[in-house]
Amino acid sequence: MDFGWSAAQRELSERMRALGAEADAAPADQRMTVLARGGALGLAISPDHGGGGFDLVTTAFAYEALGAGLRDAGVLLAAGAHLFGVALTLARLGSPAQQTTWLPRLATGEIVATIAATEADAGSDIAAVEARAHRIDHGFRLTGEKRYVTWADRAGLFLTLARDHAGERGLTTLLVPPGPGVVVGALLPTSGLRTARLAPVRFACEVAPEALLGREGAGLPVFQVAMTFERALILAFRLGALDRALHDAVRFARDRRPGGTPLARHDAVAHRLARMKQRLETSRLLVYRAAWELDQGHRAHAEAALAKWHLAESALASALDAMTLRGGAGYLDEAGHPGDIDDALGATIHSGTSDVLATIVARWLGI
Repeated sequence: MDFGWSAAQRELSERMRALGAEADAAPADQRMTVLARGGALGLAISPDHGGGGFDLVTTAFAYEALGAGLRDAGVLLAAGAHLFGVALTLARLGSPAQQTTWLPRLATGEIVATIAATEADAGSDIAAVEARAHRIDHGFRLTGEKRYVTWADRAGLFLTLARDHAGERGLTTLLVPPGPGVVVGALLPTSGLRTARLAPVRFACEVAPEALLGREGAGLPVFQVAMTFERALILAFRLGALDRALHDAVRFARDRRPGGTPLARHDAVAHRLARMKQRLETSRLLVYRAAWELDQGHRAHAEAALAKWHLAESALASALDAMTLRGGAGYLDEAGHPGDIDDALGATIHSGTSDVLATIVARWLGI
């Protein structure tokens, strides 16, 4: 694994940083459109399907730059679910016809895709889903309700998971476009990540045989592939956010001079900043290692879990440090730090909670 970046990778990073800044300056409702227009939604999709054709390490580097320029974690979460959760899964497991139908539209952002998997009684235990996929003559009849679906009211494609009609053949993964029988509920009033547009989605629809992703009854392995891509890469943008927060904190600690002495001269403050730097660099190593493993064609199930687990908890810890460093002023909404904490807290839940990811790592160790 090369720890350096080529000129082409650095050029892409600078372009994505500028794109992130452009999106940051745009109204919240237009930020996804800005990302799509700049090619961010198709970076890792093959050029044959209109994408950028970049490997996953390079794509992670690009998303780190996006996160440095764009402070909207909700939109970046939705963009990651689209590219890493759905598009890469389609590129890996979809049929040629499915790839031809969907990937060009996903690459350009003509449609934004999302995963609809969690249910009232099936979150961490995804095998407990109760949604049903009934085989009919002309495809499947899908029934059930999903919760906490990202970008739900604007999605152009849902990757969803359902049990077969008799329940004995396991789970089936389907690609479902919005239409009759797909009902999106009201947006959920989440504490953070509000621009991710989480909402419940109720399915009572029929889909064609071509909606089947993978084999009927073998949907759980398909979903695990989607989760591996997502866990490895969906928080790559937070590397840029951590870097930005660290630079802001260092500047604050140098400039703030109570009693004439810079805050940075106090060991307690300096150590807090050092821990923020440590979390950033260890998170980078884990994310790029997971991306590299996937680029090599490895399963990378545990590496992805480690990357997401560590980065999510690092982001939360550093958000708390950034607020604490500023005292009472940091606790004001106008400072932005309470919102950063709420956003970071959400990252410890979506795409697998810390406990779920710890279990994956423990099983990798043979425990």
